Amino acid sequence: MIMRILLLTLLLGVSSASAAVRSPDERLITDPRSIASQPNPDAGPLPIDELFYTRTVSGGSWSPDGKDVVFTTNFTGRLNLWRVPASGGWPLQLAQSDDRQMSADWSPAGDTIVFQQDRAGAEYYDLFTLPPQGGPAINLTRTPDYSETSATWSADGKRLLLSRKKKGEPSTNVAVFDVASRELWPLTAEKDLNRRWQPQAWSGDGRYVF
Repeated sequence: MIMRILLLTLLLGVSSASAAVRSPDERLITDPRSIASQPNPDAGPLPIDELFYTRTVSGGSWSPDGKDVVFTTNFTGRLNLWRVPASGGWPLQLAQSDDRQMSADWSPAGDTIVFQQDRAGAEYYDLFTLPPQGGPAINLTRTPDYSETSATWSADGKRLLLSRKKKGEPSTNVAVFDVASRELWPLTAEKDLNRRWQPQAWSGDGRYVF
């Protein structure tokens, strides 16, 4: 019954959005010649060696008590999960892997973190959980023919809203995953190859998804 309500909410949301806005196909394409960039007279050539020291930070998620942030960075050369105090300080590496780890989301209870991890650079992801103090990561999905991404916790910390894509298919769909039973409920099954579904958020009471 809950899954039917969730799916109905998605369909109603699509119907309302379609009635309120015009099609993106009708938007005018921006002429790149109409965009002017301001030159920087102090800019100069970048030494090739400096490119090897470029680092990125992304995907931050607050702990429920607001004291820490988990995020992804390649400080060590690989995109792994790190945690840093919200007040500042040197971050602590939570996981080590040759595969990319991204899109971390702290559970409402604060006792675990969910994230997505690549498989040998194939850009197909499984969902993992990890203690906020670090330690062995647990693979929740183990689906070699599917990629699960963009997972977010429900308010009760029992379910995950996620994006799901089957290997060889261009369309992504939305699903809900029960963490305890490892059961997954697809909420959409897009057949139009030019369209895809993307999860955004849970409602506060956990009855609806957007």
